[in-house]
Amino acid sequence: MYLIIQKICEKNNKILKEGVKKVLNGEDISSLTGAIKEFTDVLGKELLAEIVAQIENLVFEDSKRKNQYESIRFAEKSLITKNGKVKFERRYYKDNETGENVCLTDRILGLEKGERIDKRVKSEIIQKASEQSYNKSGKLVVPEMEISATTVMRNVRKNEWKMEIKERKEEEKIKAKNIFIQVDEDHVKQRNKKGCTISKIVTIYTRKRTLTKPERIPEVKQVRKELVDKFTFSGLYKDTQEMWEDVAYYIDCTYKKDEIEKVFVMGDGASYIKAGTEWIEKSVFVLDKFHLEKYINHLNYDGYLKVKLKEAIEQFNPISTENIMNEAIKKVEKEIKEDKELGRDIKRLERRLKKIKDTKTYLMNQWDGIEAYDKYKDKITGCCQEGQVHHTLSERMSTDAKVWSENGIDEMSQLRAFTQNKGDIYKKIIDISTKAKREEKIQEIEKRIRKKANKKLFGTTGVKIPVSKARDELYDELKNIWYQKAI
Repeated sequence: MYLIIQKICEKNNKILKEGVKKVLNGEDISSLTGAIKEFTDVLGKELLAEIVAQIENLVFEDSKRKNQYESIRFAEKSLITKNGKVKFERRYYKDNETGENVCLTDRILGLEKGERIDKRVKSEIIQKASEQSYNKSGKLVVPEMEISATTVMRNVRKNEWKMEIKERKEEEKIKAKNIFIQVDEDHVKQRNKKGCTISKIVTIYTRKRTLTKPERIPEVKQVRKELVDKFTFSGLYKDTQEMWEDVAYYIDCTYKKDEIEKVFVMGDGASYIKAGTEWIEKSVFVLDKFHLEKYINHLNYDGYLKVKLKEAIEQFNPISTENIMNEAIKKVEKEIKEDKELGRDIKRLERRLKKIKDTKTYLMNQWDGIEAYDKYKDKITGCCQEGQVHHTLSERMSTDAKVWSENGIDEMSQLRAFTQNKGDIYKKIIDISTKAKREEKIQEIEKRIRKKANKKLFGTTGVKIPVSKARDELYDELKNIWYQKAI
């Protein structure tokens, strides 16, 4: 291996010499660091191409391979790596049994058919794409190379980003008396469709923890909190049953069921949210106070009635709440009648009346969710799902009037949840690429060639690099450049 590196270094030594000369001629050290970066990129590309060539020769010379596969042609392949684009040649072989053409070297290297981007680079691109536009992401990962927005998009959508849920061992399961499930949605603009498409988000946690002083952001003075044992699901989830099946399965796999006393399903009261109480054992619905306040504010035009309504709700009195709403309805209806007789425009009042009627219906339909605050006041800490929606979905998908396809909404929602759950994108890509079981005879060849390649490239006793000699050569080069400058 050292001889290969030495050969490549000697070939490209001119790059380093030029950098050293510039520094010794008075330029800033950045000239040298730039030259070193260029040198290491060239070294990386040529080293990869050389190693691939040697592995290809081992495959070609393998005697057992000749009985199974017949060499037919060379083909060039280019691969985008962290060092830039690398080109190398390898052979295609014909399977004598099936007649199929296969590239054994690609199989040994773990390269899929048509793969043009190294998996490590691909994982970084996808990570960037989860945070900013596809176009920007393709420009940031590989220096001086621009990967198109379409390529980035295809790589995001090529993979399934649902977090794989594995059942924990009983002793590793979380002990929790109360589990909180917050459910909400983001409204995302869909291409070629009027209105918005709903992407759902479910956040599961056990409690809220106040961050200690060193963990706070210095510029922000208010107390910050975080959700403990947090896990997020997100996606279109057109089938409500599928969403709640995922949540129920996660709880079964993660928590000690015997320890659970209550599961609080928190949200705005939509039917798909309240359906969770049918799927999750020991669960009760709790109305999100953000949405409750939003409906109370429909009475902003009448301060007296608004105060009375808030008091009735805080006292958990449904009869008083309904009576106050009926009073509000009658007052607006009276105003409409009077304005109509005077020939005034009543559209504004009609809109107000509709809002008040909707508020009354909403409060009465969600009364069980309101009453839960009284029944479980020692356990409920409040819902913060609006913040989760913003950080997980809105930040990437619905700000700045972005427009998405339906598949794009689903995949990006899943990817954002995947990263929120601290999923490893690189590992996920590797898992997906190796999921399909390979043919046994190809596996045998791979195993044999890998063993031979390891012995040829590294030897039986490891790599020996003559460090002192390398230092002497560099010293001689610097000395020659210095004396030439001095002369």
